[in-house]
Parts: sequence; C-alpha cells; structure tokens
Amino acid sequence: MKPIALRRWNWRGFDTKLPSRVFAIAAGEGTARLSNLLLAVFVSRTFGVRAAGAYALALALSLYMMQGIDFGLRHAGARMLGQEKANVAQIVRFIQRRRIALTLLIVVLGYCYGAAGPVPKDTRAIVSLYALSIVGYGFSLDWMAWGMQRFLFMSGWRALVSLLCTGVTIFAVQQFHTGMLILPLANALAYFVADSLLWLGWARKHVRMQSPEATSVASLKMPDWKSTVLLGVALLVNQAFNSIDTMMLGSLTDSSETGLYSAAYRLLLLVLAIYYLVMQAVYPQLAALPEKQRSFGVLRKPLTIAIAAGLGAAVVLGVSRGPLVELLYGRAFAPSAVLAGPLVFAIPLDFVTSLLITALVAWDHPRRVLTATTTAVISNVALNCFLIPRYKAMGAAFATPLSYLPYLAMLMWQMRQVSTQKIYASDGIAENAGSSPAEERA
Repeated sequence: MKPIALRRWNWRGFDTKLPSRVFAIAAGEGTARLSNLLLAVFVSRTFGVRAAGAYALALALSLYMMQGIDFGLRHAGARMLGQEKANVAQIVRFIQRRRIALTLLIVVLGYCYGAAGPVPKDTRAIVSLYALSIVGYGFSLDWMAWGMQRFLFMSGWRALVSLLCTGVTIFAVQQFHTGMLILPLANALAYFVADSLLWLGWARKHVRMQSPEATSVASLKMPDWKSTVLLGVALLVNQAFNSIDTMMLGSLTDSSETGLYSAAYRLLLLVLAIYYLVMQAVYPQLAALPEKQRSFGVLRKPLTIAIAAGLGAAVVLGVSRGPLVELLYGRAFAPSAVLAGPLVFAIPLDFVTSLLITALVAWDHPRRVLTATTTAVISNVALNCFLIPRYKAMGAAFATPLSYLPYLAMLMWQMRQVSTQKIYASDGIAENAGSSPAEERA
C-alpha cells in the first residue's frame, strides 16, 4: 500500500501566513469578546445574579438562532468564495437570499420560545425581546469577508457590534437608569449600524462589480437546500452541545443557578476564545486544500500542539479561577469559582475536538459532522438530565467535560475513516467503494 502523500506534507508551509491572519482576526475578535465580557460583568454587578442568569439564557438562545439563520449557508458560502473568486456577486446574492428568508422564520420561533418556552418567568421578557434583536444578523455580510480571507473586515464587524451594544447599554443604564430591557434595543441598533457600515464601506463594490471572468449562476455548483440543511443541522447540533447545559439549567432550576454557572463558563470561554481565532483563520485554508490532500495525516502536528496548549491553559485557569471570579463578578459569585473546577478539564478536550470538527466541515463531510455532534449532544443531555436535578449547577459543570469523551472518540473514528478512504484512493481503489450512496454524497 502506498503511503499517502499528505503524510509527508509540510504543515508549516501551509501555514506561513497563519500568524498574521490570526492577528487580523484577534484585533477585532479580541475586542468583541472583551466587550462582551465587560457587558456581562456590568449586568452581573448592576442587576445581580438573577439578571446574569436571564442574560445568559438570552445569549444562549441567540446562538441557536444564529446557527438557524446560517443553517450551513455561512460555511458553504465561505467555501465557495474561496474556490470561485471571480463569482463573488453571484455567490453572495444566492446565499443572502436564503439567509434572509430563514431569518424571518427563526426570529419568530425565537420570540415564541422566550414568550412561552421552558424558561423562568422572570426571564421571559428579556429572552423574547432579545430574540427579536437578532434580525440584523441575517443581513450581515461578515461571512463574505471570511470567505474572501478579509479577516480585518470580518472581525471588525463583530467588534463594532459588541462595542456598540455594550456602550449603548452602559450609557443608557448610567445616564437614564433604564432596566435590563435596554439590552435588546442596544443589540438591534448595533447590528443595524455595523451591517450598514460593512455594506457601504466594503461589500457593496464587490457585490455590484461584475468580474470579466465570472460565469453564469447556472454553471456554478451552488449548494442546494438538501446539502446546506445537512450541514446546518450538524452545526446546530454542535451548538446544542456547547450550550444545552445553560438552557437545561434554565428549565430545571432557577435564574440564580444559571447565573452562577454562566459566570464560571465565561472563564472557560476566555481561554477558548483565543483558540477559536486560530480555527477561523485555518478554516479557509483547509477548505482550499486539494481533495487528495485531505487526511488525518496533515493534522497530526497541530493536534499535538493543541493538546499541549490545552493542558497548559487548563493548569493556568485552574490555579487562577478564584481570584478571577472575584475580580470580574464580585464576592456574590464566589460559588462560580468552585463550579469552574470541573470545567477546566474540558479545555484540552475542546482544543482537540475543535480542530477535528473544523477540518471535517472544511472538507465537506456534513454527515460525519452530524454523526459526531449527535453523539456529543446525546451524551451531554443524558448526563445533564441525570446530574442537574441532583446537583444543580455543579451537575452541569461535571457533565461538560464528561460529555467530551464520546464526542472525541467519535470524531477520531470519523477522521480515521476519511484517511482510510484517501489511502484506498491512492492505491487506485475508488474512494467510496463499498459505501452507501448517502455516504458518497457526503
């Protein structure tokens, strides 16, 4: 059997521009995440633990809504822009029409969930109104900048949304003594302004400009609803894995437990945020790899780095979690430091799973992504159903790292399957020989 060429492939050569791209993303993304943290700290210190829980539920629902609006279109559009640089206008129009249509449906469903769904009564107003404020996300073109590897525009848009939302909220509360309901209004305003500036300042000229090398829409391999729905479901399930614990705490306990847990989980996100910047920079490059070079072999070196970095980050956060919680949230959130103890074990596991899932999505294996993420969600929900009624927020804290184990095992198996297919292909055997038609389409 011939060794696959990718095993001799130089990862460093692939990644020569990665540091500059990560910095370009970090310039905006770092600002956005720090701004979001500042807003969460302001809400916690100004309105208390229950308000922090209500805001955490509103944010968790908004993340589901964003995945529903994208529903695979964001990643499919970014992948197409990386491969069809002369057809930007056609691709953007095609993707945006579908995203806007989905936005109308998702916003209505989000509002109904907040108004009548399984959330504490004292959080219904903020959750349902915050769902309405997400409508501006459906009109955003940050995914276009992502696909064209214009990372400063992508991350700058996100930074502007976060800065405006935080600034308007803090100003309104401090100057006019408004309540929590200023949050949805500030978020809606932030999306409107950021969307308008990105369109007028950069995206409009690309969408309206017709390249002489452009081809007709009919000749482009535009993704149909079936293919994007499959990827969308996979990414939505992956989002459920990341935030179902907060939603279940809101339905099985009260706002106080949710607020304490959300404060602990934000410490975890402080570490993961930096790593996610790297994954966003890597995705367009992974998507641009020729099909014959897509294999587990190319990921061995970065996986080793991910494990080492994850273990180091877990140790640092584990030691500093107590002072961090008191510094950020105050003494009222002291139990959050205890909750963060089990959560730090999820950091190295998340570093590895994030790299594997990014590769599978970039290499267009939505069925494999869906299989892995479904395994993760089932295990996460089962653990939370058992642990939350008995131990409340602490149960959710232990369920998080435990649920990563079957998720990682399934991802490793799926990536091995991809590599095995490539090895067979390099021997002259059809890559999908013996697979079902469904697997061939994946």
